[in-house]
Amino acid sequence: MININILYYIPLVIIFISVPVSIKYRTFAYVLSVISSIAFIFITFNRYNYITYFYMISGAVWIISSIYSISYSKSYGKWLSPLFLLTISGMMVILYSSNFLIFITGWEIMSIPAYVTVAVNKRNDAEAYVFMFFSEISTVFIITAAVMSYFYTGNFGFNILTNDYVLLIFTIGAMSKMGLTPFMISEWLPIAHGSAPANSSALFSATMTLMGVYGITKIALLSPQSQVIGILFTAIGVISVIFGSLYAYISENMKSLGGFSTIENNGTLLSAIGLYVTFNDHILRMFIIISVVIFAMGHSIAKTGLFMSVGNTGAEYFSMVSKNSSSANKIGKFFIFSSLSGLFPGIGGLGTWMVLESFFMGAYLGGISGLASLIGGSVLAIGEGFATAAMFKIYYFSDKHDEKIEKNDLKTYTVLATGLLLILLFAVSVIFIKPEFLSGIPEVLVFNGFMIESKFNENDFGLVTPFYILILIIIFSLLTYAIFGKPKTRKVMPWNNGVSDFDGYTSFSYSSGIRLILKRILKTGNKKSGMETVDIFWFAMIKIARGFRNGARYIGYRIMNSSISYYMVYMIIAFIIIIIIVSL
Repeated sequence: MININILYYIPLVIIFISVPVSIKYRTFAYVLSVISSIAFIFITFNRYNYITYFYMISGAVWIISSIYSISYSKSYGKWLSPLFLLTISGMMVILYSSNFLIFITGWEIMSIPAYVTVAVNKRNDAEAYVFMFFSEISTVFIITAAVMSYFYTGNFGFNILTNDYVLLIFTIGAMSKMGLTPFMISEWLPIAHGSAPANSSALFSATMTLMGVYGITKIALLSPQSQVIGILFTAIGVISVIFGSLYAYISENMKSLGGFSTIENNGTLLSAIGLYVTFNDHILRMFIIISVVIFAMGHSIAKTGLFMSVGNTGAEYFSMVSKNSSSANKIGKFFIFSSLSGLFPGIGGLGTWMVLESFFMGAYLGGISGLASLIGGSVLAIGEGFATAAMFKIYYFSDKHDEKIEKNDLKTYTVLATGLLLILLFAVSVIFIKPEFLSGIPEVLVFNGFMIESKFNENDFGLVTPFYILILIIIFSLLTYAIFGKPKTRKVMPWNNGVSDFDGYTSFSYSSGIRLILKRILKTGNKKSGMETVDIFWFAMIKIARGFRNGARYIGYRIMNSSISYYMVYMIIAFIIIIIIVSL
């Protein structure tokens, strides 16, 4: 008889085997990745254990990106497929981990091939070094959290914690990997996505950052409630949301736009986890956890589709787009970007609704936490507005509309399938919701189990019926088409920042309004080359670095300058401090 424990780890064995196989048999290795991911979902997923939803989400992304890579990676050398599959292997180790040591091992297995991918794909080493530097910062903090957990519990396992210090330190490490404030100043996420192949960018955005969300959620479930740390996480999250969505809106690099969008989505997830840590209401906390996994599902799958659609353009910048994508690609993009905009009928729309409901329910609980919840929810709603504008931008300007429509192929069908999957998940989303949040109104033909209710303290707050919404959208869309027929379009002369000799409305023109409206924040100014926006996060980082350098230079020249007097004072002070510490 085969040991059940051995069967449990078969997906991990298969994905590691696919790495050396991919050097010679690339397509077969990607098929192995698909098989491994399917097996991983079936073996590990538990419908009402919400931590296992991260396994299902990751597996779904690996399946989609591996199928896409079969065709996409043909234009790259033999180096891409083993690095891509080794990155997946590291993520799977993280999800299988039962203690901090295995988690950290998987974290490094995931990060190193990702660094090599960026380094090999770009001649400029700066992007790879920035990526690796901030990846290793995350590792240092996670190792510190592991040591602290060992100090409090006596082992490296994931155990119940009596304070929030481990959660705080671990989250700082995960935030670095997720590109959140204050690590947003590094912009490693947009830089890495702009410098990696499209399939790897999808992997970085959809599941590499998801590993940070998974880790934070796992530790939060083991930690006690804490108002201070919860509000801190919420504040960091909403700041990341507003700036991530704003910079996505004005970005001219399509992959960087996706990277900033990921920062916005990760900020939403961190703010929701902060809400979970803040409140002590059991029903609200359960609803928040479900909101986190539903939102993560929508973000990860849709973000995979975003980067695949960008890969189909064959360009990185909007100005370099020279193709008019196929009909399958356009339909898939429409569903993908509407889901990322937080709109129905995508699963991302449901996730956004649930997160906002969580914040506004928290506002009703009053006090400082209630006020923070109200402000946080309001800022998230503003961020969603910028995100919608950014998604419309990439949907329209990622095609060259006056060119001949491209033919469908495996890559475009994969984008279409991803978009349809988001709609399907929305239609059947009630199966992911615990029974206590499900109900119905049979009197109006909304049957029991088809309506999702948000609630706290046993009080109903809001409701939504995903399946019925989808049916109504389909009915009204068909009626509109039947009455008015195929949409008619006409071309008009565009406004292009006052430049009269240019007859195209560009992506830069699309974002110029917000550049001017928020010029005090974005530091927008007129240069000889045209309108220019300063990245205030890079500006802040450079200012801090210069201040540190000047401070170190002052200490080196004025104090640590080989003067025996200063060294004697230093030794005396150090001796006194040691005596005080020993005597405590």
